Amino acid sequence: MAPESHAALRPPAEPSTISWAQERTGAEFPEQLIGLLSLHDGADDTDAGAFLPGDARLLSAREATGLTGRLSGFIDSDEVLGVWWHPQWIPLAANHDGATCYFVDARPGPGYGEIGYFFMESGGECGRWPSLAMFTEKLAGAIEDITKMRGCLPSVKDDALSWD
Repeated sequence: MAPESHAALRPPAEPSTISWAQERTGAEFPEQLIGLLSLHDGADDTDAGAFLPGDARLLSAREATGLTGRLSGFIDSDEVLGVWWHPQWIPLAANHDGATCYFVDARPGPGYGEIGYFFMESGGECGRWPSLAMFTEKLAGAIEDITKMRGCLPSVKDDALSWD
């Protein structure tokens, strides 16, 4: 249905790269995130690779670690920690400049493994989806049924998945 988007998926991440990312972020990645990275270490930084709502593309383990560090660098008080951003929110996919992203909550506790959404202007929304599996299920359903996800409708343009 969207062969260019499929072709934009990268090969699996090396286990050592996933371990490095966990050490660097100080977070124990949920098994579902490890599973995804073990299938595809992100997607190419192309229009075809930005196949998630909001023109987001899957990030590699290294890109996710870098974005985590960049966003964590903006935390200047405990008042924004876990409200605007948290160092153990691991970006899963982001738009071209990382100002918006989907993230996996890797903080120990009841929200562990949930998928949230981050917007630079307002901060993070935890618990948008209860798991990566549920996020991908909702994504697949929106594509199959041509229904909105995050306010966007899926379509295929130039053999690539896009969201209007």
